[in-house]
Amino acid sequence: MALPAHLLEQLSPAFAQAGVRFACPAEGPVQGLSFGIPELDGLLPDGGLQRGSVVELCSAGEGAVGTSLGLAACAQAQAEARARGGHTPWCAFIDPSATLYGPGVAADGVELSRLLVVRPPLAALSRVALRLAESEAFAVVVIDLAGVVGERLSIPLGTWPRVVRRLALAIEGTGHSVLLLTREADRRPLPLPVAQRLEVSRPSADKLMVRVAKDQRGRVSSPRPVAWTRQGVWSSVGPQNENAGTTPIVQGGNVRRLA
Repeated sequence: MALPAHLLEQLSPAFAQAGVRFACPAEGPVQGLSFGIPELDGLLPDGGLQRGSVVELCSAGEGAVGTSLGLAACAQAQAEARARGGHTPWCAFIDPSATLYGPGVAADGVELSRLLVVRPPLAALSRVALRLAESEAFAVVVIDLAGVVGERLSIPLGTWPRVVRRLALAIEGTGHSVLLLTREADRRPLPLPVAQRLEVSRPSADKLMVRVAKDQRGRVSSPRPVAWTRQGVWSSVGPQNENAGTTPIVQGGNVRRLA
């Protein structure tokens, strides 16, 4: 469901009343959050994304791969909980360009009834991201700082190092993950202080190149190839309106096929 940004001021009480289970501190060593792509997971130091951390997914080119991988992480977090016999956890996707395409997201395994899509104005983006992380109600929070072709976002990253530090403090010890979707071409005065930075490109339709460019424990790697067979329609790019933050997940417009 999509949520207007101003309702986030009451997010935590509303979720508590609805019976949403909040995060429990992680105990002992925890395997990374899988992308559901064994070859890709095998390249990552923890066998997946670091839990309880902020991870940057930096895409070369149009950024479609970042969206696909962010949603794959949401689908895997939900599937993992169900496999353990637990409730399907909530995930959140901050979609300031209002282009996420519901049927395509559902087709790849994300349970839409447990996906909160928030479409804030750019001026409120960082505040909304912090509110979601601090609520401790979401297994994965995806923050789209890149947009899509036709709806590129112009977000100055100069203030985001401070935001990233606050996000990291909010989810530390929870086992939850925050994913920042960025583009290689984005200008940044300083590197973002993320726990891990993955650089991803798609040189051909059936191959990704993945590099662990930063890791808080120094476990970096050179670019390595990963077979890519996923196909999906994630985004619907069409005219926006001032009420985009209150609409359901987009189901019309000019559909764009992403990675």
